Amino acid sequence: MLYQRNEHTWALIESLHTRDYAQDWYAPGGLAAVRSIAPHPANDRGLYLDIHVGGIMRTLDGGETWTPTNNGLELDVHEVATHAMNQHAVYTATADGFYFSPDEGDTCLRLNAGLDNLYTRGIAIHPQDPDILLISGSPTNPGGWRAHGKRFALYRSENGGHAWKKITTGLPAECLEEIDTFCVVFSKAHANHAYCGSRDGILYKSTDAGISWRTVAEEIPNIFSIKAGEYHLR
Repeated sequence: MLYQRNEHTWALIESLHTRDYAQDWYAPGGLAAVRSIAPHPANDRGLYLDIHVGGIMRTLDGGETWTPTNNGLELDVHEVATHAMNQHAVYTATADGFYFSPDEGDTCLRLNAGLDNLYTRGIAIHPQDPDILLISGSPTNPGGWRAHGKRFALYRSENGGHAWKKITTGLPAECLEEIDTFCVVFSKAHANHAYCGSRDGILYKSTDAGISWRTVAEEIPNIFSIKAGEYHLR
């Protein structure tokens, strides 16, 4: 469900939930949900919603109307992202790898060269260079985790997702737990600083835009999301 703040109250956005296509949304083990939200970089009334499982919904008028933007897209989307320097682009981590749209979601390209772990969850874009991307993923979906383990790894691209390389400097080749949605981020205060965390309570940090990493915290509670501040601490 998605709600909108009006004055002092919240109201369900009926224009999204009452459309016929909403009946086809589903999620394993329950009702479909909005998993992530990304703002339109050039339109303050624009949003992209990741419906789990139902692809991406787009509004350009503050939620009055919505359009499915699923042409060529894997519908099991785990995180959607945008970037201020690439205003018409949409980046998505899905159950079938990385997808990129150059035209506000009207068409989507599957870009998985070098990305062996196609069940992807978290995605991050360098704040000053949208060609540098990080994405986390497992070689199997949750159905295979009991037999084979989760085996999450982090991948990096320097060309907008057209080629990926697995990161092993300072990171395990296979993490025992998920590096989930919202658990891979770049800092806006220090552009080359990035963080990733796993469900087993380990936090990693990079100071070279994701090329190498080091452990900065262990044995903390399960990590479900990370937020990197936008201002320098004094």
